[in-house]
Amino acid sequence: MKKQILTLATILFLCVSAFAQNGMTQFEQLPATAQEFVKTYFNDYKVQYIFSDREFADVDYKIRFEDGTEIEFNAKGEWTDVSSKQKCIPTGFILKEITDFVEANHKNMCITDVEREFNRIKIELNDNLEIEFNNKGKLISYDD
Repeated sequence: MKKQILTLATILFLCVSAFAQNGMTQFEQLPATAQEFVKTYFNDYKVQYIFSDREFADVDYKIRFEDGTEIEFNAKGEWTDVSSKQKCIPTGFILKEITDFVEANHKNMCITDVEREFNRIKIELNDNLEIEFNNKGKLISYDD
């Protein structure tokens, strides 16, 4: 019985500790890479909030701007997802092969969401068309 209580207490402590470390964060607390990314590509945007999500030794960050645009960063400060429900996002950080593909094949469309995974990059256009590329910018698939 003591062993079960001790195990339960340990689990509860870890959950509370993890939850307590999540929350609002200041811009200056972001990794330098994330700060530079925001200053370079989203300098004119007004930050609504910055949230940190800690899981054991890892931490992710989410910035939400007043217009609804959101950026997610990993612990190293590398962007993992940039999205906007209302407007086109800046594209200077997206592989040139991808932006060139969109310009050539989807005139008058713009990117509203880009998500970077281990070896894939998924974009969504303002007509809700999703396009998937490998990490070198080569087309993999379409999904509408």
